Amino acid sequence: MFYKYAVYAITLSLLFSGCSSSKQDLLSTPLKSNIKPISTSKYVSKSGYYFVLVEKNNNIWKIVDIKDTPIENRAKANQEILRVNESYSEIHPYFEKTNINYNLSKYTCNNFNSIDNYTPCTSTLSTIFPDKNIFSFINFKSAAPKYKFIDEKLIDKAVKETNLLSAIESKKNIFEYEESEHSFRQAKTIEDFSAFIEKYAYLKDAHQLITLAIQNRDAMIEKKNIEEEKKRKEEERLAKANEQRTQIREKQLEKETSELEKMEHRAMQNFTKNVEKFRKTLKSGVETNCGQIIETKGSSVKVHFPVKNHGDEHWIDSNKLFPKGHGCRFVNGNYIAPATF
Repeated sequence: MFYKYAVYAITLSLLFSGCSSSKQDLLSTPLKSNIKPISTSKYVSKSGYYFVLVEKNNNIWKIVDIKDTPIENRAKANQEILRVNESYSEIHPYFEKTNINYNLSKYTCNNFNSIDNYTPCTSTLSTIFPDKNIFSFINFKSAAPKYKFIDEKLIDKAVKETNLLSAIESKKNIFEYEESEHSFRQAKTIEDFSAFIEKYAYLKDAHQLITLAIQNRDAMIEKKNIEEEKKRKEEERLAKANEQRTQIREKQLEKETSELEKMEHRAMQNFTKNVEKFRKTLKSGVETNCGQIIETKGSSVKVHFPVKNHGDEHWIDSNKLFPKGHGCRFVNGNYIAPATF
């Protein structure tokens, strides 16, 4: 019985001592020896992060893929997905698909072998948390739940062995070129190509695209200038044609006006001649614009033309009479000669 309690006492002492020191070592934040590389790229991930698929073979880490969009699946159990922020200040496994709470210090685990279900429990970058219950060691309860935590030392090892930050910087150049290539394909106008040239002029890898963009822009400018010149000439031609048509219309109108004036002048002359001829032949019985002449006396003639309240016979100056049909009007007993040209 003494030996039994002695063994328990020694075991308890060792385990408490071991758990305490192990926990302290595992939870301590490792010093980062990775120096952030000097960035020569202006590329910034639209998501704000870079996602790196790494794989461990023969205890050595290597990079499988780097993306600027989330990598949500791994093909092998020895692969890990790391998420790195733009400033490289945060690097940890990406468990977004399983909605893991990164603020937890430990995770309850029952399954360590799933590939699809990527969690701290299936990640090789996590470490088993020291069990506080010493009796679970004594009683060897294998069915008891295990606890794991994300081990920054293991992450740091993967980062160092893969030279992760420099690899991301190199990949940025590829991302930037792919972005420039996409932007080039989207460019349709002079403004688009000009903006593309201004944005990516510094990018050596995009030199050929810049050259093509300059050629496309200049060709579009030349085409635009040709079209504008053609349009300008067409507008000038139309303006000249309109001016010519206007001049022709004005000349035609001037001619028609002149002919009309001549016709009016001839008509006036004919009218005047006819009236003068008519007035020279005035005598009794001749019909005038104010009826039949009854009597003549010098330059006056008496006509029969009933006017209300002013009698039926009236003396009128012969030079104011006109042939029949020109109308006769009296106002307050006074004769008003018809209007002439």
